[in-house]
Amino acid sequence: MARLIGTLAVVLALSSQLWAQALTVADLGMFIGEWTLTLDGPQGPMEMNVNVKDDSGKAIAELTSQIQPDALKITDLSKDGENVVLKFAGNFQGNPFHAAITLTPDGTDKCKVTFDVNGGQFTMNGTGTKK
Repeated sequence: MARLIGTLAVVLALSSQLWAQALTVADLGMFIGEWTLTLDGPQGPMEMNVNVKDDSGKAIAELTSQIQPDALKITDLSKDGENVVLKFAGNFQGNPFHAAITLTPDGTDKCKVTFDVNGGQFTMNGTGTKK
């Protein structure tokens, strides 16, 4: 019985991802636009730029930084309550990783930021300011 319940839970989790609707810019409210994210990293502050915008009716984000000067297009955007979560895969110096950037509202043009790599193996926190 426990195996059946576990299997059903996995099937439901996977099917919810398959049926999930893409977010539109209307779903993202204050997060639409250009943001500067300042994260507290092990070597000091690190700055990233995120542009959340419309791409043919679907909300996407483009991420740039000194490490990633060419825009990285992020298409996996979701909401968790009022938070917006940007998920993407990358490669740093030959090491693949999965990342999630969580933006939490903190006023009308500011947000709190959590940058999570590989499900908690490495996390940086910081703030975001709308340009």
